Amino acid sequence: MSKLKVGVIGCGHLGKFHTKMHTMLEDISELQGVYDLNPDQSKKVSEEFSCKQFHSIDDLLSMVDAVIIASATQSHYEVAMQCLNANKSIFIEKPITATVPQAEEIVALAEEKGLIIQVGHIERYNPAFFQIEDMNVDPMFIEAHRLASFNPRGSDVSVVHDLMIHDIDLILSLISADVVQVDAAGVTVLTETPDIANVRIKFANGAVANLTASRISIKKMRKFRIFQKEMYISLDLDRGAADVFFMADGNDTSAKGMAIANIESKDKKIMYIKNEEGQINALLEENRDFVNSVLNGAPVKVTGKDGLRALVTAEMVISEIDKQLAK
Repeated sequence: MSKLKVGVIGCGHLGKFHTKMHTMLEDISELQGVYDLNPDQSKKVSEEFSCKQFHSIDDLLSMVDAVIIASATQSHYEVAMQCLNANKSIFIEKPITATVPQAEEIVALAEEKGLIIQVGHIERYNPAFFQIEDMNVDPMFIEAHRLASFNPRGSDVSVVHDLMIHDIDLILSLISADVVQVDAAGVTVLTETPDIANVRIKFANGAVANLTASRISIKKMRKFRIFQKEMYISLDLDRGAADVFFMADGNDTSAKGMAIANIESKDKKIMYIKNEEGQINALLEENRDFVNSVLNGAPVKVTGKDGLRALVTAEMVISEIDKQLAK
């Protein structure tokens, strides 16, 4: 079986874990080495995972077929352009770039060259999300809460780019309609950018999403609730489990789940499906998918265009927050 020669650019928290994943994918991936602006950091990671330490991006690019970009967000554009111009497909951590024009440019370049961009919106690989992918999900209202305690890592960007963008991506993957209105508010508490934000997004098909993200909370929470005609889905992204409530015909004996109530006036019954906590190494699976996409042409779960759409929406949120803070 052919293997993909992979290099990792950025040896911080995420870069280290991406490097580890490719040592676990040795049947399809051949880890060539790592690069970081800080040579001490890349040396440490290269020694831990027994791979080469590169001292320039050009040197790394000369030895690989594809690249994992896990450097700081502000460097994504420059690094991605260098990789794509060297005809290397890229996996790039979220957010795809620091600005929308940058993202548009790298997506266009990848299309022109026939190269793959996969964006690291890892919640697409959450077991809870997998548990509903075969259901007829057509949301009309979504409510998402993502709360975390303060961590200096990631505080160079707002909570919208740091945390909320995960839920923005999930919502956009479920609602294909265009965003028509964004109402948002945010507050700076510990950093120079908003640390807590709330947004209401309206879509052209009438769907609405309410999102709250905070990085100054005492307790951690990742909840995602979906409401639609005759169905309610509650996702606990921390536990990796989905609870599903839906309406079925009263006489339907084939409906999956447990009947918990009858609505006699409509000859309907309410069914309940409780899923067990899922056990998936999401980081491993998204790296596996990237390798398979480059090697075998497998579909990309989170494309460059997906990453761009999430960033465009995040920028709309930030723009509204900035207007509110300027008052």
